[in-house]
This record gives sequence, C-alpha cells and structure tokens, in this order.
Amino acid sequence: MPEKRFNLLMIVGLFYPFVGGAEKECHKLSRRLMEKGISVSVLTQHCDGLPEYEEIEGIPVYRKIKAWHLFELTYMLSVLYFLLKYRKKYDIIQCFGLYLFVPPALLMKYLFRKKVVSRLECSGRFGDFWRITQLKWEKLVIASSRRLDKIIFISSDIKRELTENRFPIERLVHISNSVDSDQFKPPERHENRNSKNICFVGRLEEQKGLEYLIRAMDIIKSKGNGVKLFIVGEGQLKATLEELCKKLTLENLVVFVGITHDVLPYYHDASIFVLPSISEGMPLSLLEAMSCGLPVIATLVGGNTEVLDSSAKNTIVPHYHIGEYGILVNPRDVNGLAEALLRLLNDEELSKQLGKRARDLIEEKFSQENITNEYINLYYSLM
Repeated sequence: MPEKRFNLLMIVGLFYPFVGGAEKECHKLSRRLMEKGISVSVLTQHCDGLPEYEEIEGIPVYRKIKAWHLFELTYMLSVLYFLLKYRKKYDIIQCFGLYLFVPPALLMKYLFRKKVVSRLECSGRFGDFWRITQLKWEKLVIASSRRLDKIIFISSDIKRELTENRFPIERLVHISNSVDSDQFKPPERHENRNSKNICFVGRLEEQKGLEYLIRAMDIIKSKGNGVKLFIVGEGQLKATLEELCKKLTLENLVVFVGITHDVLPYYHDASIFVLPSISEGMPLSLLEAMSCGLPVIATLVGGNTEVLDSSAKNTIVPHYHIGEYGILVNPRDVNGLAEALLRLLNDEELSKQLGKRARDLIEEKFSQENITNEYINLYYSLM
C-alpha cells in the first residue's frame, strides 16, 4: 500500500440518523476508512433539530448545505461556499448520487486540482437520472458529472444508463455495495427462527412496491397459512399501506415496525426476506438478509438480478425463477410473488439451500473489507 496519505470529503444528501441506502453506505465506508487511518469528513444537508457540526463514531459531520429562495441555485452556492472555505482540509471529494452538489465539486477540480468522484445509487424509474429530470439545472448536473475523474456504478443497469447519456467509458468504475458479514450473520441456533415470519426492510415509498407484497399476503392468507409479514421502515406511503391492510383484513398478519437502528433481530426472526421493488441499484437490505443466511425473493430489476442470477437478466419469467442465490419474480406481479412465497414456505430444503448459498456469496464477493479496499485502490490511483 502506498504510504502517501490523503484527506477525503464525502458529500451526501442526508446522513445518519437517516438510514436510506446511500446514507448507510456512506456511513459504513467512512467508518471503515477511518479505521484504516484515512481522514474522512462528511458534508450533508442542514436538518432542523440536528447540530450543524458533530462527530459520529469519530467522523466529522458538517450539516452545512442549505437552500433558500431559488432552491437549486442557493443549494449549489452553499456547497461551493463550504468547499472553498475548507479546501485545505481535503484532497478527494466523493459524491453520493447525481445531484446539485456535483457542479460545485467539479469547480474545485479545476480551481484547486482536487480529485472528484461520484457514485450513482439507482437505475430506472426513481433512479439517479430519473430524479434529476425534476431539476431546472439538470443539464448542468449531467454535463458536470461527465467531467469528473471517476464515476462509480454499482450495477450494470446503472452503467448502461451512463453510457446512454454519453459518459466516457474510461471514467466508469464498478464497485458493488457491501455488507458487514461479521455483524450480519446467521443466528447461532437456526431452530429458533420463526418459520412463519416474512421480512421486508426499506423505505415505505412507491419505488419499493410494497402494495404488491401486501396483496400477495392476501393470497397467502386465503391458502390458510398463518404467516406474518414484518415491514421494517418508514415512508410517505405508510398510511396508504395501513389502509390497504385494513381493506384486505390483514391487520393481524402485517406488522408495521417503523424505523429501528437494529434490524438484525428482524432478519434473525424471519424465514424469508422479500424485496418487491419497482427499481433498484444494489439494495443493502437484500445483501444484509443474504448475509444472515435468509432465502430471499426479489424482483427482476437493477442489481437484484445480478446478485441472485445474472443469467435471468433482461427476461420475463412466467411465474417465478429459482436462481442460484435466491428467487426472482417480475415487478408488480402479485400472483408470481405469492407463488414464490408459498414455494419457500412449503419447501424447507430449498429454503435451506438458498440461504446457505446466499451467505457463501456474500462472504466471497460483498464483504465490507474487500469493497473498502477497492475504494482505497481507486483513491490512490487518483493521487
């Protein structure tokens, strides 16, 4: 490892205590880099009720991004002000997502020779490119992003969108999401796992497709299975989803847990993990569940397919597809999702095989140690 040290600034829309995918990955990576002796600080948005500066697990966190009238312009100006003021304290900027902090970060590259990378989080509808279509400064964000030193993609769908938007192929780098396989591991005694629990972890938003999972639970209920679904997370659709459960008389079978900072007990108490998303990048909850040895069901979108069975990419399955590391279903397919759930509920041997393969895959390809080293190698290549 080269001896030259550098200072790294992460820029992310939100940070801990927020627990979305980008927030969690930024937090994990920052913490692990600090453990390896690399200086890391985080710039994120101002949030009422949270301090503008604090240290979280030794990571300096600046909640200094603010916006007033002319939201997009003042957002970029607040980022630029911070970058100029603290320019001697960092050598590399890493952005999480394709957003308004990219243009001011690029300006630091040209003014002060800072190295700048960005990481895209999601493809398809609700993905990075889709989200910035809502911005008036969309063209500036894309044009700026093309000129960064490196663009990190976490799935081949994101890479495809980057090439379609004329991003230079030589600047694209693949680094997957990671999971702490020492923290997220199977319970010591599998017989304690409740075979009647299904688990979902994530935001309660349209992107996650929870309506279809709840409707699939209605089919499972009609088959006489005493199965419970635990939905871990919060979001704008919570009230709508609760109303749907009442309409389908599923109140006793669907439990809305809310936000918890310790999801491990819910993985350990479940027998199946389900991710019914409409679009995805490389979902952390899927990797965490697999690391816990759970058999998983996920939709044929984004990184889900690459993780569970890359041979099924760009296909439509008739009902469900049993991949090497989990089961894949078509997005929005209520009947297919119900059939996949019933298959795992009734086939204990298949569940055990998929759970074991999933754990082995995580240890081999998605361990946090390996992914952190890939980032470190990227940073040193820039320096």
